[in-house]
Amino acid sequence: MTTLQTTPVPAHRPSWLRHPRQLALDNGVLIGFIVLVVALSLATPYFLTTGNLLSILVQSAPFVIMAVGELVVVLVAGIDLSVGAMAGLSGAVAAALMAQLGLPWPLALLVALIATTAVGALQGFVVNYLRVTDFIATLAGLSIVSSLTLIITQGNPIGIAADAFNAIGQARLLDVPAQVWLALCVVGGAWTWLARTASGQHIYAIGGNRIAAYRSGIRVRALRTGAYAFSGLCSGIAGIVFAAQLSSADPNAGRGDELSAIAAVVIGGVSLFGGRGKVSGAVIGALLIATILDALVLLNVPPYYTQLVQGFVILLAVMLDYLKRRDQAL
Repeated sequence: MTTLQTTPVPAHRPSWLRHPRQLALDNGVLIGFIVLVVALSLATPYFLTTGNLLSILVQSAPFVIMAVGELVVVLVAGIDLSVGAMAGLSGAVAAALMAQLGLPWPLALLVALIATTAVGALQGFVVNYLRVTDFIATLAGLSIVSSLTLIITQGNPIGIAADAFNAIGQARLLDVPAQVWLALCVVGGAWTWLARTASGQHIYAIGGNRIAAYRSGIRVRALRTGAYAFSGLCSGIAGIVFAAQLSSADPNAGRGDELSAIAAVVIGGVSLFGGRGKVSGAVIGALLIATILDALVLLNVPPYYTQLVQGFVILLAVMLDYLKRRDQAL
């Protein structure tokens, strides 16, 4: 009588145990954010206080909104350098309409958002229908919009007396600042669009392979133009938040913030070549930048080190993206 000998089957291990390198590459930003939070908690007792955490959320809220708009443009393999300037334009238009023309604040807010959305759509039209490089088109847009903001404000802040308008940047709901709720709404809306609608999936398809998307019947130029319009809308919302926080429209509001928005997208793991990235990544990237800036203040680091640290973080994020693409190509 013979006995059958069976070879024991090795126990199945989860993918994250079999591929720790891939896990680190796919979640490097989140892991880095967690490590940063732990390190700061040990370095200073003031970091994990409720007041400081709320301060980080308040500071990051408008940047999260701008980053979400920038994300959609980057997903279609584009870039928008005018998001900071359009944020300044939005606040200036709303404040001027209320202070100089006496318009009610809801109408002034609506006109301001329509203005920035129209500017974004115009830039998208120039890029996609007139074949102007997105870098040049949005750089020109940055210059033009910044000048318009200075013309509207005459280089001076415009005070906003409408308490209901200012509540957008100063009120609290359930003890959470209103601008944080607004940022959550924008994030939720963008996630629903990109993940749950056909046009959202087409955005990814266009960034992945524009020619293949066109041959599949996707309206490539129209959707890419819509991406720039959406970026303009998000920038306008961020500008409203900036103005409401200060109860005035500062002519310099948003200046240079396009770098923070692009940095948040890059740090969040969104591919600059388009077609790959998540809304959550842009949010984490914006929170990471805000946390780093907060840490520099808590640790009494001179402010002129800010750009240096942010530059190194961006460089690390780009290197991480390169490693991910290289592993996928192998």
